[in-house]
Amino acid sequence: MGNITISEVKKDHYVRVFLGAADNNFAAIGYKEHGLRHAKLASNIAGNVLTYLNFSKRDIELAQIAGYLHDIGNSIEMHQHTLSGAILSKRFLQRMGMHNNELAKIITAVGSHEEKDIMPGSELTAAVILGDKTDVHHSRVRTEKRTGLDEHTRVNLACKNSFLRVDAESKTISLELTIDTKIIDIGEYFETFLERMLQLKKASNYLKCMFVLYVNKNKFL
Repeated sequence: MGNITISEVKKDHYVRVFLGAADNNFAAIGYKEHGLRHAKLASNIAGNVLTYLNFSKRDIELAQIAGYLHDIGNSIEMHQHTLSGAILSKRFLQRMGMHNNELAKIITAVGSHEEKDIMPGSELTAAVILGDKTDVHHSRVRTEKRTGLDEHTRVNLACKNSFLRVDAESKTISLELTIDTKIIDIGEYFETFLERMLQLKKASNYLKCMFVLYVNKNKFL
């Protein structure tokens, strides 16, 4: 038993295979990218959030691990992927020798990162939500079509830049987006992603921060 690192998790053969399978499942239905790129970005953002808020190095690494594994359950199916992801994460990390108390934190964050109606249950869960839900970007879109797209695809296609800024001094977490309004207007963006924005607000509030949204440099929340 020992302190499993994010580097070890990224190198693990089984983790890579299952993350690849998750992305392949989404590719088969033409849905946005959910593979290694998304896993790495969610991991980095989750870790950065806790870094800027002055959490311990170990908490930061656990956030990175949970962020990396959060969508691995999509290798089985989409609608209950948080539960299957928690089970898969438990098996992978137990095999690697993670301490049970840390294991519990990881599987809780993975298993609850899609909860929309309640506050996050831990700092780790809040960090994973922020890492996952702020990944809005045109590079996630697989199709070259520009017509007949669903709303989520259009929102991602329209997003030319996305950056999460954490200011520990002002206790503010800001999502800064650059949206091409020729593809989707601001009203459509809010209509499509309102639940996501509320999740981000709850996650920020759990970390004792205010959530602020900027779209094309204009403040909306």
